Amino acid sequence: MKKVINIILLVLLTSPVFAQADQKADFSAVCSTGQVLHYKIIDYGEVNVWYNNQNPELLGGYIKVPRTVKYNDQNYVVTGIADEAFANCIRIQGVELPTTMFFVGERAFYRCTDLRVILMPKTLTYIGGSAFEGCTSLIDVVMPNSVTEMGTYVFKDCDNVRHFVISHGLTEIPEGTFMNCKAATDFLIPASVITIGCHAFDGYEQLKSVTFFGPVPPEPECAPAFGREIPIYVINQYFPAYKASYIWGQYAIQSM
Repeated sequence: MKKVINIILLVLLTSPVFAQADQKADFSAVCSTGQVLHYKIIDYGEVNVWYNNQNPELLGGYIKVPRTVKYNDQNYVVTGIADEAFANCIRIQGVELPTTMFFVGERAFYRCTDLRVILMPKTLTYIGGSAFEGCTSLIDVVMPNSVTEMGTYVFKDCDNVRHFVISHGLTEIPEGTFMNCKAATDFLIPASVITIGCHAFDGYEQLKSVTFFGPVPPEPECAPAFGREIPIYVINQYFPAYKASYIWGQYAIQSM
């Protein structure tokens, strides 16, 4: 039994989450909005914002992440937010990401319950799984069209967001992306989306309509993607394709 427990501990401690938790930031610096952020050097001239491993509840206010940061007389470009970097920082109210950044890691802002505003740059291409899960104070979310890939459950339990602007660069809305986003009133699905993951839109309460802009009806991995009482709108010339679809033909489709 002891041998089995030791094996389990070894697996856990070598997993990505625990491996990162065991790593320390290379340096810290005060950003222009006054907070101390931690950084990890990932390449020559590049750093990621690292996790806040001590008293995350003390980090708060509006944070402007810098484009560059200086350490030992060398300037480093800030290119990403590491996994869990701001997880459980319950006093953060707003974050502005720099135009040098191209990814936000998994659970980067997980359960930042006071986070109301997140400004994403047009350089951002990837948002990790559960990056904003449980951010219950977010109101509106605008994804830049540069985002081409997301993990699962990115905005799960963001139950005060009224409007999401979905990136036109996405071909898939992954599993659980907008799960339990109860305040959302409508979704505009870009023409680029061809797949909708399971439970991507489960748990809505205020949803009034869904509008599709693509000529080809997206394929839900688990049907139905929405309750059949939700009105579906499509561009006039694409109406026949949706009406003929085995899945979307079961909805009250309207052309526009």
